[in-house]
Amino acid sequence: MSQGFDRTNTEILVGRCLTYLPLPHLGYGPAQSCVSILENCPDDILRKTLFLLTVRSPIARSIDVKQGIPFLLRNLPYISKFGTSWLNHYISDIGVSSLNHLFQRAVNISDPSNTIAYFWPDPPLSIVQHARNHGLTTVREMINTFRGTAKIILDEAYDRLGLKPNHNITPESVEREREELALYDYVFASNAMVEASLLEAGVEATRIISSSFGWSPARFANRPDENRRSGNFRALFVGSVCVRKGVPQLLAAWKKSRVKGELILAGGIEDAIKPLLQSDGDSSPIHVLDHVTDVGSLYRSADIFVFPTLEEGGPQVTYEAAGCGLPIITTPMGAARLVKDGLNGIIVNSNDIDGLAEAIMRLAASSELRHSFGRQAEVDAMNYNYQMVGYDRATKLSSLLRADN
Repeated sequence: MSQGFDRTNTEILVGRCLTYLPLPHLGYGPAQSCVSILENCPDDILRKTLFLLTVRSPIARSIDVKQGIPFLLRNLPYISKFGTSWLNHYISDIGVSSLNHLFQRAVNISDPSNTIAYFWPDPPLSIVQHARNHGLTTVREMINTFRGTAKIILDEAYDRLGLKPNHNITPESVEREREELALYDYVFASNAMVEASLLEAGVEATRIISSSFGWSPARFANRPDENRRSGNFRALFVGSVCVRKGVPQLLAAWKKSRVKGELILAGGIEDAIKPLLQSDGDSSPIHVLDHVTDVGSLYRSADIFVFPTLEEGGPQVTYEAAGCGLPIITTPMGAARLVKDGLNGIIVNSNDIDGLAEAIMRLAASSELRHSFGRQAEVDAMNYNYQMVGYDRATKLSSLLRADN
């Protein structure tokens, strides 16, 4: 039992989860995934305390929120820990230091028999070790593959294009994550490819827990009528328009397919991709939308969702597109736990431009197949709404806590 914990009244039956998230909650990205999971963890299974940098988007009252950035600094224009301005660095340094202090203090007064420490990327090694030293069960959420695996994939992808790698994965950061992963009792893996990468990193199979991310149906509640997809064939990609997401392969496959229709790319564009988007007068146009306020309407305006990503965890866009009734063309990385080849979509190997083009042509040629895959995708996606995902995560965290005590 950790020093400072007073257990003089009653036996606590509900587990406690201390979640360390060194990010601001802005309503999107990994922080939103973390919040969505915790909001849907039933209170009678886990009591949740979330430690994060700052809150800019609402969080349910069922979560006890602790913000690292002090109150007087929270309204300053902080963007993220990756911002470049001196003000951003100043606020970030203060926020992270305070966040670490708050988390360590909570660990110190926790009962290790009833408390689990749940870490999101990337915590300091000292913080994880502190939780371990106090006897807490430690769990890590993997939002992507192991960095060593990701570095190999991305280096090869940029080299194939004759470009200098544009990512922040250094050999030092790979070894740091390998060292970090050795500290955890368990690691959540959001797809089979993440599991494989963890084994490559030296994590024992007994410490790897299968999990998933999900989607929020409430964001897509307004449904147009069933004739919404009349007109030209439309293929849709949502996400960062970048090398990592397989966009060069998608552009090559789209051109090779020669289908009559349009390809929509929705997301911010990496500079390396811009020359590939220059029009050559092709009859199947490509449109780029760098900002979309109603992504639900965009999903529902499309005929298929194409996501040939090279490196992922459990991409939320796959779940969202399926939830909106779209058949999915993706890679093993992008399939998450949802896409089943030949049932609700088509899975092609990464970098297989011919296979990707054939998949696009196959679905473009058959509205019946599109509708069949789309209906099944919509049904299957309901198993991955965040209410289901949150309950599953809560029961797994609770069972891991019991297993270690």
